[in-house]
Order: sequence, then C-alpha cells, then structure tokens
Amino acid sequence: MKCVKFRLIQIRNMEDTTILPDEGLTIFTGENGSGKTNLIEAVYYASIGKSFRTGNDNEMIRLGDEEGTILLDFTIRDVSHTIKVKLTRNQGKKIFFNDNPVRKKDLMGLFRTVIFTPDELQLIKGAPVFRRRFLDMEISQVSPRYYAELLRYTRAVQQRNAAFRNARMTGIIPDTNIWDEQIGKCAAYIVRKRLETVKKMNGTVPDMESALTGNRENLEIRYKQAGSDEPRFDEEWFLERLAAYREEDAKFCHTSVGPHRDDLTFFMNGMDISIYGSQGQQRTAILAMKLSEMEYIKEETSEYPVLLLDDIGSELDSKRRKALMNFLETRNIQTMVTGTDVPFDHKAKIIEVGKE
Repeated sequence: MKCVKFRLIQIRNMEDTTILPDEGLTIFTGENGSGKTNLIEAVYYASIGKSFRTGNDNEMIRLGDEEGTILLDFTIRDVSHTIKVKLTRNQGKKIFFNDNPVRKKDLMGLFRTVIFTPDELQLIKGAPVFRRRFLDMEISQVSPRYYAELLRYTRAVQQRNAAFRNARMTGIIPDTNIWDEQIGKCAAYIVRKRLETVKKMNGTVPDMESALTGNRENLEIRYKQAGSDEPRFDEEWFLERLAAYREEDAKFCHTSVGPHRDDLTFFMNGMDISIYGSQGQQRTAILAMKLSEMEYIKEETSEYPVLLLDDIGSELDSKRRKALMNFLETRNIQTMVTGTDVPFDHKAKIIEVGKE
C-alpha cells in the first residue's frame, strides 16, 4: 500500500497544496507553525475519517472559508484508488471512494495508516480510553466485522444508559433485556478479538523493541478485563454480570460491565512500565508497539500501512532514529515524517513546508 499523491484545498493553513510523497521516506521540514503536521493530519483523516488533533471538523477548514477538501490517491496491489473528503462548515463531511459516496464506517480499512505523535505517551500514562482506542483502531483497520460490532456495542450501551435515565424521570422500571442481549453478544466477540490481537502483538513487540534499542527487552502487553482476573469472552458471563449489576447501573445511569471498561497494561521485564519505566523507555515501548501494530496489519492484509511520524526528532535520540529507519527500509514501509530539521541521514525526499 502506497500513497501516490494527496492534495489539501482550504485545509488548515493550506490554500491549495499538492504533495507527491516518496515511496520510501518523505520528510516535511519547516519552522514551527508552517503547517507540517497539517499534511500528515490530512493523510490520517483520509484514512480514518477524523483528525488525531481535534474532534471538531470545523477546525480543519481554512479560516475564512466555508469548505475544505482532502484528496488522496493510493495504490494497493498495483490497483489505484482515490479518497475524497469534503468538509463543509457546520454541515459535516461527505466521503467518496473512487467517486462513489461512502459512509465514514465504510472508509475504515480502505487506506491504512499508523501514526506516532508526541501525544502518544498517553498510551502508557493516560486514561484507559486511549489504550482501548489504540487497540480498537488497530483491529478495525483490518476487520470490518470488528468495527461493525464495536459500533453496534457502543450504541447498545448508549441505549441501555438512556433507558436508565428515562426511568429515573418517569419512575417506570426499564426493560433493558434487549440491550443486555445485544451487549453480551457483541462484548463476547470484541473481547475475544482483542485477546487474539494482543497475543499476536506479544509475538512481535519484543523484536520491535530489540530493533530500536539493540537489546532484547521482554516487553509484554496484558489485557485487563474489568470484573475478572482472567479474561472472559463467553456471552453468558456478560449476561450474568449485566443482570447482577443492573440495580447499581440503574442508580448511576451507566453500564459497568463490558469491554468499554477494560484496559491494557504494559510490562517490561515483568515491571509495569507506567510506574517503573523512564520517559525514554516509555516512548521507545510505544514506538515498538506501533511497529508491532504495523506487522499485525501486514500479517492480516498482506500489505504494510503507511507510517506517519510527527515531530519524531524530539521524541527519539539519534541512535533510536537510525535504528528505526534501518528497520523501515528493510521492510519497504512508506513513511512520512515531520520535523523542524532533517532528523535522519537516510535517503529521503525532503519537502520544505512554507516555502514558495
């Protein structure tokens, strides 16, 4: 999978900018505020249907304009495709694949990316929602069924919670059986798929860590399920737990059982890296997980995704940057990097952002 060309029309600070990235390494350089991150943000948006920087699409549109457009051409197995995203201020977005309108949920997995930004430290230090999102995004890019089940599960939880809120206002005992059944069925599939993915990542993440540091660290991802010491993915278990917590859930108008409550923990040589790891170790561990994510996607789809690295020069020292690029070169992974200078000595296409 390779990005051949992308174009930003009235997106962020770009009036009309076309980029032809290299098949290998492309480096976007320029002063702070020149718009380097805007470029990889647009590539990511065309992949996922949302930004990694904001949840408000209006912020993507250039100030003073009412519309903005992202166009991206890519090839997969030598077949060319085009993704077009048209954003209209306060009216949402329209997405097209090869000129045919598609829904956002249908965009997932067409053009795959993996991103590493300075904010990725939240994967280890941040709230569980960041870790769940990381895992869900990884699986969703290779499994349309998983993404569909995740959407169905999320809606069922929202409806169950809404039933509790409505009961509080009306005084009528809610009938949540229909939502419990849907939650139980979806939850069983989601947890099973998550566990399978974590197992596969644990088979490669130590090698990724070794490639970056030269030392084979025993980096391990563990799945932590709310309400159980050992992960359960049978539907009956979820239904029993939902029934047992129904009275408490009704009181607080939430759902306390299910994969939306689960978490990931990361251990290096048997120690929780969020507690005992240095910031450098944590960053390297996260990057190792991102590379493991790429290997997982390659294994599931036979194609590497495009790797997006934002401000990598400030996140890794020169030794780790060199090791990273050696790794990417051996696998022919298309990579786009931003930085205020050129952070790599490797062969690359360098594009100065903000230069006429």
